[in-house]
Amino acid sequence: MDKFEFCSEAWVGIARDYIETQCAANDISDIRLSFCERFTDAPPELATEDNNVTGWHIRIKDGKLEVGHGVIVDADLTITADYATVLPLARTVFEGNAAAAAEAAKIVAAAMAAGKMSRDGDETAMSKATFLAGMHDVLAKRTL
Repeated sequence: MDKFEFCSEAWVGIARDYIETQCAANDISDIRLSFCERFTDAPPELATEDNNVTGWHIRIKDGKLEVGHGVIVDADLTITADYATVLPLARTVFEGNAAAAAEAAKIVAAAMAAGKMSRDGDETAMSKATFLAGMHDVLAKRTL
């Protein structure tokens, strides 16, 4: 199984394939959500904005899906994190690994306290698409 650099175009393509498959298997006609992950201090070759910022996003509206590389400013929920801080978490598979999940919670809490991670917007936004719950582990398995 090929692995790709976290938040690269190819990595976002893996996310898109997974999300498209999940949306095709579920009724998304009444779902309206937008979600964005924004990463600061990213490797320059991944930057989609000035100052080495990169990101990716999901939009579901009127039964249509958009998954893209880049930051959107009007997301229902935006997670912003320092790239180097979040990279080990992006590579970690949590299913069946309670110790890793507990360690990740500590890392997230420390990153939030240090100002290296923030969550802005509607914390319930992704609950509108519970069928995407397995997305993290699918992507973690494909992340360099």
